Amino acid sequence: MFKVALVGRPNVGKSSIFNRIVGKRQAITTDVPGTTRDWNEQTVSLDNGAFCIADTAGVEKEAGDELKKKVKSQFEENIENVDLIFFVVDASTGMTAEDQKIAEYLRKLKKEAFLVVNKADTIKSAADSSEFYRLGFGDPIEVSAVQNKGVDKILENIAKSQPQEDNKVRPLKGQTFERSDLVEAARDIRVSIVGRPNAGKSSFLNKLIDEEKFIVSEVPGTTRDVNSTEVEYNDHEIIFLDTAGLRRRGKIGKMPGKKKEGIVEKFSADRTKMAIEESDISILIVDAVDGITSQDMHVAGFIKDAGDGVVIVVNKWDLADKGFGHGFDTIEDFTRLARHKFEFLPFAPLIFVSSETGKNVQKVMDLILEIKEKREQRIPTAELNDFLSKILYKKPPVSVDRHQVNIKYGTQADINPPTFVFFANYPEKVHFSYKRYLENRIREKWDFAGTPIKIGFKGKKDRKK
Repeated sequence: MFKVALVGRPNVGKSSIFNRIVGKRQAITTDVPGTTRDWNEQTVSLDNGAFCIADTAGVEKEAGDELKKKVKSQFEENIENVDLIFFVVDASTGMTAEDQKIAEYLRKLKKEAFLVVNKADTIKSAADSSEFYRLGFGDPIEVSAVQNKGVDKILENIAKSQPQEDNKVRPLKGQTFERSDLVEAARDIRVSIVGRPNAGKSSFLNKLIDEEKFIVSEVPGTTRDVNSTEVEYNDHEIIFLDTAGLRRRGKIGKMPGKKKEGIVEKFSADRTKMAIEESDISILIVDAVDGITSQDMHVAGFIKDAGDGVVIVVNKWDLADKGFGHGFDTIEDFTRLARHKFEFLPFAPLIFVSSETGKNVQKVMDLILEIKEKREQRIPTAELNDFLSKILYKKPPVSVDRHQVNIKYGTQADINPPTFVFFANYPEKVHFSYKRYLENRIREKWDFAGTPIKIGFKGKKDRKK
Protein backbone atom coordinates (compact mmCIF):
# COMPACT_ATOMS: atom_id res chain seq x y z
CA MET A 1 0.00 0.00 0.00
CA PHE A 2 1.13 3.56 -0.74
CA LYS A 3 2.78 5.01 2.39
CA VAL A 4 2.79 8.66 3.45
CA ALA A 5 4.53 10.26 6.45
CA LEU A 6 4.15 13.60 8.23
CA VAL A 7 7.63 14.73 9.29
CA GLY A 8 8.95 17.74 11.19
CA ARG A 9 10.40 19.01 14.45
CA PRO A 10 8.40 18.69 17.71
CA ASN A 11 5.25 20.77 18.21
CA VAL A 12 4.69 21.93 14.63
CA GLY A 13 1.22 20.33 14.54
CA LYS A 14 1.80 17.02 12.75
CA SER A 15 -0.69 15.16 14.95
CA SER A 16 -3.38 17.80 14.35
CA ILE A 17 -2.97 17.44 10.58
CA PHE A 18 -2.95 13.65 10.96
CA ASN A 19 -6.26 13.77 12.85
CA ARG A 20 -7.83 15.92 10.12
CA ILE A 21 -6.74 13.52 7.40
CA VAL A 22 -7.97 10.34 9.12
CA GLY A 23 -11.21 12.10 10.01
CA LYS A 24 -11.12 11.58 13.77
CA ARG A 25 -9.10 12.38 16.89
CA GLN A 26 -6.69 9.50 16.41
CA ALA A 27 -3.50 11.07 17.78
CA ILE A 28 -3.03 12.97 21.05
CA THR A 29 -2.39 16.68 20.55
CA THR A 30 -0.93 18.86 23.32
CA ASP A 31 1.50 21.76 23.62
CA VAL A 32 4.00 19.44 25.33
CA PRO A 33 6.97 18.97 22.95
CA GLY A 34 7.63 15.31 22.19
CA THR A 35 4.09 14.13 23.00
CA THR A 36 4.22 11.79 19.99
CA ARG A 37 6.96 9.17 20.36
CA ASP A 38 5.95 6.21 18.24
CA TRP A 39 5.31 5.77 14.54
CA ASN A 40 1.49 5.89 14.38
CA GLU A 41 -0.06 4.54 11.16
CA GLN A 42 -3.63 4.67 9.90
CA THR A 43 -5.14 3.38 6.66
CA VAL A 44 -7.39 5.96 5.00
CA SER A 45 -9.77 5.58 2.04
CA LEU A 46 -10.41 8.39 -0.41
CA ASP A 47 -12.15 8.39 -3.79
CA ASN A 48 -12.30 4.58 -3.73
CA GLY A 49 -8.55 4.50 -3.07
CA ALA A 50 -6.48 3.73 0.00
CA PHE A 51 -3.20 4.91 1.45
CA CYS A 52 -1.38 4.50 4.75
CA ILE A 53 -0.44 7.70 6.58
CA ALA A 54 1.96 7.92 9.54
CA ASP A 55 2.10 10.49 12.32
CA THR A 56 5.71 10.57 13.46
CA ALA A 57 7.67 11.73 16.47
CA GLY A 58 9.25 15.17 16.22
CA VAL A 59 12.63 14.89 14.49
CA GLU A 60 15.47 15.99 16.76
CA LYS A 61 18.77 15.57 14.94
CA GLU A 62 20.73 15.94 18.18
CA ALA A 63 19.11 13.18 20.25
CA GLY A 64 19.84 13.51 23.96
CA ASP A 65 18.83 10.81 26.44
CA GLU A 66 18.48 7.10 25.69
CA LEU A 67 14.73 7.30 25.02
CA LYS A 68 15.20 10.12 22.48
CA LYS A 69 17.89 8.06 20.78
CA LYS A 70 15.44 5.16 20.41
CA VAL A 71 12.79 7.51 19.02
CA LYS A 72 15.31 8.83 16.48
CA SER A 73 16.48 5.32 15.53
CA GLN A 74 12.93 4.08 15.04
CA PHE A 75 12.08 7.08 12.88
CA GLU A 76 15.10 6.60 10.63
CA GLU A 77 14.29 2.92 10.15
CA ASN A 78 10.62 3.47 9.31
CA ILE A 79 11.14 6.46 7.00
CA GLU A 80 13.05 4.21 4.59
CA ASN A 81 9.78 2.43 3.71
CA VAL A 82 7.79 5.62 2.97
CA ASP A 83 6.77 6.63 -0.58
CA LEU A 84 5.80 10.25 0.05
CA ILE A 85 6.81 12.77 2.74
CA PHE A 86 5.08 15.92 3.93
CA PHE A 87 7.62 18.11 5.73
CA VAL A 88 5.66 20.14 8.31
CA VAL A 89 6.94 23.49 9.61
CA ASP A 90 5.38 26.12 11.88
CA ALA A 91 4.32 29.50 10.43
CA SER A 92 3.95 31.03 13.90
CA THR A 93 7.62 30.50 14.81
CA GLY A 94 9.13 30.94 11.37
CA MET A 95 11.99 28.92 9.92
CA THR A 96 14.48 27.56 12.46
CA ALA A 97 17.93 26.03 12.34
CA GLU A 98 16.32 22.70 13.24
CA ASP A 99 14.04 22.96 10.18
CA GLN A 100 17.11 23.47 8.00
CA LYS A 101 18.83 20.39 9.46
CA ILE A 102 15.72 18.28 8.84
CA ALA A 103 15.52 19.60 5.27
CA GLU A 104 19.12 18.49 4.63
CA TYR A 105 18.34 15.05 6.05
CA LEU A 106 15.18 14.63 3.92
CA ARG A 107 16.99 15.64 0.72
CA LYS A 108 19.51 12.83 1.31
CA LEU A 109 16.64 10.31 1.38
CA LYS A 110 15.87 11.19 -2.27
CA LYS A 111 12.13 10.65 -1.76
CA GLU A 112 9.27 12.76 -3.10
CA ALA A 113 8.47 15.42 -0.51
CA PHE A 114 6.19 18.44 -0.11
CA LEU A 115 6.55 21.32 2.33
CA VAL A 116 3.55 22.03 4.59
CA VAL A 117 3.42 25.32 6.48
CA ASN A 118 1.05 24.70 9.39
CA LYS A 119 -0.60 27.26 11.70
CA ALA A 120 -1.11 29.69 8.79
CA ASP A 121 -4.21 30.91 10.60
CA THR A 122 -3.98 34.60 9.75
CA ILE A 123 -3.10 36.69 6.71
CA LYS A 124 0.15 37.71 8.41
CA SER A 125 1.26 34.17 9.23
CA ALA A 126 0.37 33.02 5.73
CA ALA A 127 2.42 35.85 4.24
CA ASP A 128 5.38 34.94 6.44
CA SER A 129 5.43 31.44 4.94
CA SER A 130 7.42 32.82 1.98
CA GLU A 131 10.65 32.48 3.98
CA PHE A 132 10.27 28.69 3.89
CA TYR A 133 11.08 28.70 0.15
CA ARG A 134 14.70 28.73 1.29
CA LEU A 135 14.32 25.13 2.48
CA GLY A 136 14.28 24.05 -1.17
CA PHE A 137 11.00 22.11 -1.40
CA GLY A 138 9.17 24.38 -3.84
CA ASP A 139 5.82 26.05 -3.23
CA PRO A 140 4.70 25.47 0.36
CA ILE A 141 1.22 24.13 1.11
CA GLU A 142 -0.32 26.58 3.59
CA VAL A 143 -2.43 24.80 6.20
CA SER A 144 -4.34 25.54 9.37
CA ALA A 145 -5.11 22.23 11.03
CA VAL A 146 -7.10 24.05 13.73
CA GLN A 147 -9.38 25.71 11.16
CA ASN A 148 -9.25 22.72 8.78
CA LYS A 149 -7.91 24.86 5.96
CA GLY A 150 -5.58 23.57 3.28
CA VAL A 151 -5.79 19.91 4.32
CA ASP A 152 -7.58 19.15 1.04
CA LYS A 153 -4.43 20.27 -0.82
CA ILE A 154 -2.42 17.62 1.03
CA LEU A 155 -4.97 15.00 -0.06
CA GLU A 156 -4.82 16.20 -3.66
CA ASN A 157 -1.04 15.78 -3.71
CA ILE A 158 -1.36 12.28 -2.26
CA ALA A 159 -3.83 11.37 -5.01
CA LYS A 160 -1.51 12.76 -7.72
CA SER A 161 1.58 10.96 -6.38
CA GLN A 162 -0.07 7.61 -5.76
CA PRO A 163 0.43 4.95 -8.48
CA GLN A 164 -2.85 3.89 -10.07
CA GLU A 165 -2.38 0.20 -9.20
CA ASP A 166 -2.09 1.12 -5.48
CA ASN A 167 -5.25 3.17 -5.59
CA LYS A 168 -7.54 0.32 -4.64
CA VAL A 169 -9.37 -0.75 -1.50
CA ARG A 170 -11.81 -3.49 -0.57
CA PRO A 171 -14.85 -1.55 0.72
CA LEU A 172 -16.92 -2.41 3.73
CA LYS A 173 -20.18 -4.21 2.90
CA GLY A 174 -22.78 -1.81 1.57
CA GLN A 175 -20.40 1.15 1.73
CA THR A 176 -19.00 3.45 -0.95
CA PHE A 177 -16.37 6.11 -0.42
CA GLU A 178 -16.68 9.77 -1.36
CA ARG A 179 -14.08 12.54 -1.34
CA SER A 180 -16.01 14.38 1.38
CA ASP A 181 -16.26 11.24 3.50
CA LEU A 182 -12.86 10.10 4.79
CA VAL A 183 -13.24 6.71 6.42
CA GLU A 184 -10.97 4.02 7.72
CA ALA A 185 -10.32 1.33 5.15
CA ALA A 186 -12.03 -2.02 5.44
CA ARG A 187 -10.63 -4.33 8.06
CA ASP A 188 -11.42 -7.75 9.45
CA ILE A 189 -10.23 -7.64 13.05
CA ARG A 190 -9.26 -4.82 15.40
CA VAL A 191 -7.03 -5.95 18.28
CA SER A 192 -5.82 -3.77 21.17
CA ILE A 193 -2.71 -4.63 23.20
CA VAL A 194 -3.39 -3.46 26.77
CA GLY A 195 -1.94 -3.70 30.26
CA ARG A 196 -0.25 -1.68 32.94
CA PRO A 197 2.97 0.30 32.29
CA ASN A 198 6.12 -1.74 31.63
CA ALA A 199 4.28 -5.05 31.24
CA GLY A 200 5.99 -5.51 27.86
CA LYS A 201 3.18 -4.54 25.48
CA SER A 202 5.33 -2.89 22.81
CA SER A 203 8.03 -5.59 22.88
CA PHE A 204 5.34 -8.27 22.59
CA LEU A 205 3.72 -6.54 19.60
CA ASN A 206 7.10 -6.05 17.90
CA LYS A 207 7.75 -9.78 18.21
CA LEU A 208 4.21 -10.64 17.10
CA ILE A 209 4.48 -8.65 13.85
CA ASP A 210 8.18 -9.57 13.50
CA GLU A 211 9.25 -5.94 13.16
CA GLU A 212 10.89 -3.44 15.54
CA LYS A 213 8.15 -0.90 14.90
CA PHE A 214 7.32 0.35 18.39
CA ILE A 215 9.71 1.86 20.90
CA VAL A 216 10.70 -0.40 23.79
CA SER A 217 12.16 1.24 26.90
CA GLU A 218 12.39 0.62 30.61
CA VAL A 219 11.00 4.14 31.14
CA PRO A 220 7.39 3.73 32.39
CA GLY A 221 4.89 5.46 30.11
CA THR A 222 7.08 5.33 27.00
CA THR A 223 4.01 4.67 24.84
CA ARG A 224 1.71 7.68 25.07
CA ASP A 225 -0.68 7.36 22.17
CA VAL A 226 -2.62 4.51 20.58
CA ASN A 227 -0.27 3.43 17.78
CA SER A 228 -1.68 1.21 15.07
CA THR A 229 -0.23 -1.16 12.50
CA GLU A 230 -1.91 -3.45 9.99
CA VAL A 231 -0.88 -7.06 9.39
CA GLU A 232 -2.15 -9.67 6.95
CA TYR A 233 -2.34 -13.17 8.42
CA ASN A 234 -4.02 -16.22 6.83
CA ASP A 235 -6.08 -14.00 4.48
CA HIS A 236 -7.24 -11.74 7.32
CA GLU A 237 -6.39 -8.08 7.80
CA ILE A 238 -5.64 -7.45 11.49
CA ILE A 239 -5.19 -3.95 12.88
CA PHE A 240 -3.12 -4.00 16.06
CA LEU A 241 -3.32 -1.09 18.50
CA ASP A 242 -0.36 -0.61 20.84
CA THR A 243 -1.74 1.36 23.79
CA ALA A 244 -0.41 3.34 26.71
CA GLY A 245 -0.14 1.49 30.02
CA LEU A 246 -2.95 2.14 32.48
CA ARG A 247 -2.02 3.02 36.05
CA ARG A 248 -4.46 2.84 38.95
CA ARG A 249 -7.41 5.18 38.51
CA GLY A 250 -6.39 7.37 41.47
CA LYS A 251 -2.90 7.91 40.04
CA ILE A 252 -3.76 8.72 36.42
CA GLY A 253 -2.80 12.30 35.61
CA LYS A 254 -1.22 12.92 39.02
CA MET A 255 2.51 13.47 38.56
CA PRO A 256 3.97 15.77 41.24
CA GLY A 257 5.90 18.64 39.70
CA LYS A 258 4.94 17.56 36.17
CA LYS A 259 1.53 19.07 35.53
CA LYS A 260 1.77 18.95 31.73
CA GLU A 261 3.08 15.37 31.77
CA GLY A 262 0.09 14.50 33.95
CA ILE A 263 -2.27 16.00 31.36
CA VAL A 264 -0.63 13.90 28.63
CA GLU A 265 -1.04 10.77 30.77
CA LYS A 266 -4.74 11.51 31.28
CA PHE A 267 -5.22 11.88 27.53
CA SER A 268 -3.28 8.63 27.02
CA ALA A 269 -5.50 6.77 29.48
CA ASP A 270 -8.65 8.06 27.79
CA ARG A 271 -7.34 6.97 24.38
CA THR A 272 -6.49 3.50 25.71
CA LYS A 273 -10.01 3.07 27.07
CA MET A 274 -11.43 4.23 23.75
CA ALA A 275 -9.24 1.72 21.89
CA ILE A 276 -10.58 -1.09 24.08
CA GLU A 277 -14.16 -0.02 23.37
CA GLU A 278 -13.53 0.12 19.61
CA SER A 279 -11.72 -3.24 19.44
CA ASP A 280 -13.10 -6.68 18.67
CA ILE A 281 -10.44 -8.40 20.78
CA SER A 282 -8.15 -7.16 23.55
CA ILE A 283 -4.90 -8.88 24.46
CA LEU A 284 -4.16 -8.32 28.14
CA ILE A 285 -0.42 -8.42 28.84
CA VAL A 286 0.52 -9.56 32.35
CA ASP A 287 4.08 -9.32 33.67
CA ALA A 288 5.05 -12.77 34.99
CA VAL A 289 7.80 -11.27 37.16
CA ASP A 290 5.39 -9.04 39.09
CA GLY A 291 2.54 -11.54 39.17
CA ILE A 292 -1.09 -10.43 38.85
CA THR A 293 -1.74 -7.05 40.46
CA SER A 294 -4.91 -5.11 41.23
CA GLN A 295 -3.92 -2.90 38.31
CA ASP A 296 -4.09 -5.89 35.93
CA MET A 297 -7.54 -6.72 37.24
CA HIS A 298 -8.58 -3.09 36.77
CA VAL A 299 -7.59 -3.18 33.09
CA ALA A 300 -9.35 -6.54 32.70
CA GLY A 301 -12.50 -4.86 34.03
CA PHE A 302 -12.41 -2.35 31.15
CA ILE A 303 -12.17 -5.25 28.68
CA LYS A 304 -15.13 -7.02 30.26
CA ASP A 305 -17.27 -3.87 30.22
CA ALA A 306 -16.47 -3.31 26.52
CA GLY A 307 -17.60 -6.84 25.60
CA ASP A 308 -14.32 -7.61 23.82
CA GLY A 309 -12.96 -11.02 23.08
CA VAL A 310 -9.87 -11.49 25.25
CA VAL A 311 -6.58 -13.36 25.46
CA ILE A 312 -4.56 -13.18 28.68
CA VAL A 313 -0.87 -13.21 27.76
CA VAL A 314 1.61 -13.90 30.56
CA ASN A 315 4.80 -12.25 29.30
CA LYS A 316 8.47 -12.70 30.34
CA TRP A 317 7.98 -16.41 31.10
CA ASP A 318 11.58 -17.03 30.00
CA LEU A 319 12.57 -15.76 33.46
CA ALA A 320 10.55 -18.44 35.26
CA ASP A 321 13.53 -20.75 35.74
CA LYS A 322 15.21 -18.03 37.83
CA GLY A 323 12.22 -17.84 40.15
CA PHE A 324 9.89 -14.84 40.46
CA GLY A 325 9.80 -14.69 44.23
CA HIS A 326 6.01 -14.59 44.45
CA GLY A 327 5.54 -18.36 44.69
CA PHE A 328 3.86 -18.95 41.30
CA ASP A 329 6.83 -20.10 39.26
CA THR A 330 5.17 -22.99 37.41
CA ILE A 331 2.54 -22.81 34.68
CA GLU A 332 0.13 -24.82 36.85
CA ASP A 333 0.50 -22.49 39.85
CA PHE A 334 0.30 -19.29 37.80
CA THR A 335 -2.75 -20.62 35.92
CA ARG A 336 -4.48 -21.31 39.23
CA LEU A 337 -3.68 -17.76 40.37
CA ALA A 338 -4.91 -16.23 37.10
CA ARG A 339 -8.20 -18.16 37.16
CA HIS A 340 -8.80 -16.91 40.68
CA LYS A 341 -7.88 -13.26 39.99
CA PHE A 342 -9.70 -13.10 36.66
CA GLU A 343 -12.72 -15.14 37.72
CA PHE A 344 -14.95 -12.63 35.88
CA LEU A 345 -13.22 -13.70 32.60
CA PRO A 346 -13.50 -17.52 32.86
CA PHE A 347 -13.77 -17.85 29.07
CA ALA A 348 -10.41 -16.13 28.38
CA PRO A 349 -7.60 -18.38 27.08
CA LEU A 350 -4.32 -18.08 28.98
CA ILE A 351 -0.98 -18.32 27.17
CA PHE A 352 2.59 -18.06 28.50
CA VAL A 353 5.04 -16.27 26.20
CA SER A 354 8.45 -14.66 26.02
CA SER A 355 8.85 -11.50 23.95
CA GLU A 356 12.60 -11.94 24.37
CA THR A 357 12.88 -15.43 22.87
CA GLY A 358 9.63 -15.39 20.87
CA LYS A 359 8.34 -18.57 22.52
CA ASN A 360 4.56 -19.03 21.94
CA VAL A 361 4.16 -15.47 20.63
CA GLN A 362 2.99 -16.51 17.16
CA LYS A 363 0.38 -18.81 18.70
CA VAL A 364 -1.49 -15.67 19.70
CA MET A 365 -2.20 -14.96 16.02
CA ASP A 366 -4.07 -18.26 15.72
CA LEU A 367 -5.96 -17.53 18.93
CA ILE A 368 -7.10 -14.20 17.48
CA LEU A 369 -8.58 -15.92 14.42
CA GLU A 370 -10.22 -18.60 16.59
CA ILE A 371 -11.85 -15.98 18.81
CA LYS A 372 -13.03 -14.03 15.76
CA GLU A 373 -14.73 -17.22 14.53
CA LYS A 374 -16.39 -17.79 17.93
CA ARG A 375 -17.61 -14.18 18.09
CA GLU A 376 -19.25 -14.53 14.67
CA GLN A 377 -20.81 -17.94 15.39
CA ARG A 378 -24.61 -18.13 14.90
CA ILE A 379 -26.83 -20.73 16.54
CA PRO A 380 -29.96 -21.60 14.49
CA THR A 381 -33.15 -20.63 16.34
CA ALA A 382 -34.64 -24.12 16.07
CA GLU A 383 -31.49 -25.70 17.49
CA LEU A 384 -31.34 -23.15 20.31
CA ASN A 385 -34.97 -23.73 21.32
CA ASP A 386 -34.64 -27.49 21.21
CA PHE A 387 -31.71 -27.12 23.60
CA LEU A 388 -33.65 -24.57 25.71
CA SER A 389 -36.57 -26.93 26.26
CA LYS A 390 -34.21 -29.56 27.68
CA ILE A 391 -32.46 -27.29 30.17
CA LEU A 392 -35.77 -25.67 31.22
CA TYR A 393 -37.17 -29.13 31.95
CA LYS A 394 -34.07 -30.00 33.96
CA LYS A 395 -34.06 -26.74 35.91
CA PRO A 396 -36.96 -24.27 35.44
CA PRO A 397 -36.72 -20.65 36.66
CA VAL A 398 -37.67 -20.16 40.31
CA SER A 399 -40.94 -18.50 41.27
CA VAL A 400 -40.70 -14.90 42.43
CA ASP A 401 -43.38 -12.99 44.38
CA ARG A 402 -45.84 -15.86 43.85
CA HIS A 403 -45.42 -15.45 40.08
CA GLN A 404 -44.06 -18.37 38.09
CA VAL A 405 -41.50 -17.21 35.52
CA ASN A 406 -41.93 -19.02 32.23
CA ILE A 407 -39.39 -18.67 29.42
CA LYS A 408 -41.20 -19.23 26.13
CA TYR A 409 -38.40 -19.31 23.59
CA GLY A 410 -35.10 -17.72 22.65
CA THR A 411 -33.15 -16.45 19.66
CA GLN A 412 -29.65 -15.22 18.88
CA ALA A 413 -30.08 -11.52 18.19
CA ASP A 414 -26.53 -10.53 17.27
CA ILE A 415 -22.89 -11.51 16.91
CA ASN A 416 -19.55 -9.91 17.87
CA PRO A 417 -20.21 -10.47 20.74
CA PRO A 418 -22.84 -13.25 20.54
CA THR A 419 -26.08 -11.94 22.01
CA PHE A 420 -29.06 -14.06 23.03
CA VAL A 421 -32.57 -12.84 23.84
CA PHE A 422 -35.10 -14.98 25.73
CA PHE A 423 -38.82 -14.13 25.87
CA ALA A 424 -40.58 -14.63 29.19
CA ASN A 425 -43.88 -13.71 30.87
CA TYR A 426 -42.06 -11.81 33.64
CA PRO A 427 -38.65 -10.86 32.16
CA GLU A 428 -37.90 -8.41 34.97
CA LYS A 429 -38.23 -11.19 37.55
CA VAL A 430 -35.63 -13.57 36.09
CA HIS A 431 -32.94 -13.89 38.77
CA PHE A 432 -29.33 -13.11 37.82
CA SER A 433 -28.32 -16.61 38.94
CA TYR A 434 -30.60 -18.12 36.31
CA LYS A 435 -29.03 -15.91 33.67
CA ARG A 436 -25.65 -17.30 34.74
CA TYR A 437 -27.11 -20.83 34.57
CA LEU A 438 -28.23 -20.27 30.97
CA GLU A 439 -24.85 -18.87 29.98
CA ASN A 440 -22.99 -21.81 31.50
CA ARG A 441 -25.23 -24.33 29.73
CA ILE A 442 -24.85 -22.50 26.40
CA ARG A 443 -21.06 -22.56 26.77
CA GLU A 444 -21.18 -26.28 27.54
CA LYS A 445 -23.19 -26.93 24.38
CA TRP A 446 -21.40 -24.54 22.00
CA ASP A 447 -17.80 -23.39 22.03
CA PHE A 448 -17.61 -19.66 22.75
CA ALA A 449 -14.06 -19.69 24.11
CA GLY A 450 -12.38 -16.30 24.22
CA THR A 451 -15.52 -14.20 23.94
CA PRO A 452 -18.20 -13.00 26.33
CA ILE A 453 -21.82 -13.73 25.45
CA LYS A 454 -24.67 -11.40 26.31
CA ILE A 455 -28.02 -12.64 27.57
CA GLY A 456 -31.18 -10.54 27.86
CA PHE A 457 -34.86 -11.12 28.61
CA LYS A 458 -37.92 -9.55 27.00
CA GLY A 459 -41.69 -9.79 27.38
CA LYS A 460 -44.42 -10.26 24.79
CA LYS A 461 -44.85 -6.51 24.27
CA ASP A 462 -41.16 -6.19 23.48
CA ARG A 463 -41.50 -8.97 20.93
CA LYS A 464 -44.32 -7.17 19.07
CA LYS A 465 -42.21 -4.04 18.80
